[in-house]
Amino acid sequence: MHVFAVLCIFLLGAGVVENILHQRRLRQIPVRVHVNGTRGKSTTTRLVAAGLGAGGLRVIAKTTGTAARLIMEDGSELPVARRSGRANISEQMRIVRLAARRGADAVVLECMALEPENQWVIERRMVRSTIGVITNARRDHLDVMGPTAADVAEVLALSAPYRGHLVTAEREWLPVFERAAAKAATHLHAVDGSDVPDRVNAEFEYVSFKENVACALRACELAGVPRESALAGMARAAGDPGSMTVRKITLGGADYVFGNAFAANDRDSTLDAWRLFADRARAGSESPLPTAVIMNNRSDRLPRIGEMAELVAREIRPSMVFLVGESGRLAARTLRRAGMPAERIVDLTKIRDAQLAIDRIAGECRGGAHLLGIGNTRGAGQSIADYFLENGAPL
Repeated sequence: MHVFAVLCIFLLGAGVVENILHQRRLRQIPVRVHVNGTRGKSTTTRLVAAGLGAGGLRVIAKTTGTAARLIMEDGSELPVARRSGRANISEQMRIVRLAARRGADAVVLECMALEPENQWVIERRMVRSTIGVITNARRDHLDVMGPTAADVAEVLALSAPYRGHLVTAEREWLPVFERAAAKAATHLHAVDGSDVPDRVNAEFEYVSFKENVACALRACELAGVPRESALAGMARAAGDPGSMTVRKITLGGADYVFGNAFAANDRDSTLDAWRLFADRARAGSESPLPTAVIMNNRSDRLPRIGEMAELVAREIRPSMVFLVGESGRLAARTLRRAGMPAERIVDLTKIRDAQLAIDRIAGECRGGAHLLGIGNTRGAGQSIADYFLENGAPL
């Protein structure tokens, strides 16, 4: 019992010392940006880091998206090492320690938390951001942050910095963030994509939502980086593995334009991605092509199948829907109930090879097509995205 008590005291003391050291490291980094939101966090993290770097700051950044990356001062990237193989919020402290040791002027961290208690702890104890960014609030992760979109917004608002700046492009739930900013004595900056020049997506290697660019620009401006310098840096930034890209390949003399929106896996974000893709695809095609959807499904995300099926059948209304991944029968049945004709649904869930799946899709759309990938990234979605990335030309 005595040994146990001594051990507890030792561990408590070690925790107190580590917290003191961590707070000292935070004070050594004058610009600390914490990026949160339902969609666009990883891309916005990269944009902010690139913009700050273009302004002459030494920047360390970390994403936690499709493939977590540590981005160094020169823009080089390393995979985030995880001893257990699983993400843990304490890794934010490791990145702060690294940034302080390397003399960084700025650290840009993508929020890792979903749970309300972790949202607050990461911001107020681990990051203590000078600039917070909340890209948007969408109906996703409702099992943890819900059950409604309003609840999601309230949870995200817990990451508002204390006596700093909070940037958001969210409109519907802006009052939630206004209240959170007032409570934290922080300055709120509401932005939108209207003042982001149209040339942005022509200059970027990937398709970026203007709202994400607007958030990143304002964050850079608040850190003292001129707007044009920040934009120039962002144009040179590498896209996140989950970023929307558009690629064009020719098979059998026909053109196939593929838009990777697999990572935009809630209804509103997918619809936004569809509109962006449609504009980009039309501009890059010599003649009109029919639209087909490649819908990647996961058996552990069954509610999303219904959400995507309704979106496809009632909003996108493609000429064909190709089902990949898992739960093909359920997805086909759900699509039919939503109004999609059975003859326009093709179940490819038994095909595991991306090349074979693409060959089958090309066989069904012999004259070419605009192909939009939606639903989920993992598994078949990633394989198909990789195929087009490796074999297609940017559009």
